[in-house]
Amino acid sequence: MNRPQDQGGAIILGGIWILALLALYRSILRFGDEHDDLFDLIRLAFGRVISKLMIYVYGIFVLLMIGKDLAIVWGTIGNIMLPKQTPQFVAALLVIPILLICIQGGIRTILHLSVFFSTLCLLTNIVILIFSIQDIEADYFFPLFYEGWKPLFQEFFSISTNSSGEILLFLLVPQICAEIRTNIKRYLFPVLGIMTTNLIKYIVFVGFLGEYLRYVSIPGAVASGVLTMGNAQIRIESLVILAWFSTAIIKFSLEYYILTRIASKITGNGSSTFYLFPVGLIVWSITMIMFQNQLEIIRFPETYAIYATVFQIIIPVVLWVGLKLKIIIRARLE
Repeated sequence: MNRPQDQGGAIILGGIWILALLALYRSILRFGDEHDDLFDLIRLAFGRVISKLMIYVYGIFVLLMIGKDLAIVWGTIGNIMLPKQTPQFVAALLVIPILLICIQGGIRTILHLSVFFSTLCLLTNIVILIFSIQDIEADYFFPLFYEGWKPLFQEFFSISTNSSGEILLFLLVPQICAEIRTNIKRYLFPVLGIMTTNLIKYIVFVGFLGEYLRYVSIPGAVASGVLTMGNAQIRIESLVILAWFSTAIIKFSLEYYILTRIASKITGNGSSTFYLFPVGLIVWSITMIMFQNQLEIIRFPETYAIYATVFQIIIPVVLWVGLKLKIIIRARLE
């Protein structure tokens, strides 16, 4: 944002948006049986042909999602870990094996790892907040809404589609669908944890870096690199990068797992593990050709937000209406 002070409001709105989407998705899941996922409910509302079509469409969307995320991470790895002018596929070779290891354990392993690394990320940000609080400048948080409300809602739109709205992935995993339907409280605490983490980042990044934040690619590493305890400098940049990279890997693993499930649905093969290697090759290849340079990667989330709105909001709302109408029509016929 041109005015990073307003990002705090966008983060709070993003957290509220997650809760709203969870409520919508839970109301949709209640129309189906215990282990029905999004595609089962589409088949229930609109028939087998539309359901089959949506499998292909959502497969392309998830492929686009993981391509965007991987490109961002690979670009970052290339900038901070590898020598300059290193080909991007070298960074890709460092990530793909880690994804394969995470996914082989199944969805339960991915969820347990996500809890562990999300907690690590939260604790890391708390440590940064504690050590930086003496250097935070309150003046950096003002003026709020200097350029009006438009930048705030633009940032919220970006956050809601590129981050908050991607809980849509939960609808594509039957085990998670069953838990959301019966025990949604289990997912409320992680949502609060995410909001807390993002708010701490906002306080530290804006209060510590101020307007300089606009020119930093990895603000967490920059902020942690200048932390001090008395006259001693505290060097925890590696911990910050590890926490960021670990949580990113977990997100990729979930997207990758869903792609393998979609591949098994398309082919009619019940075992998704059979598709780990071929799907990995497709993901690797697509990500290599999606973007020509780092500038395209940085700008793509703005375009992606438009596509994501269709899959995260419009299609689920249409599905809810279709399921509701089907129940009403069935009740009248009886």
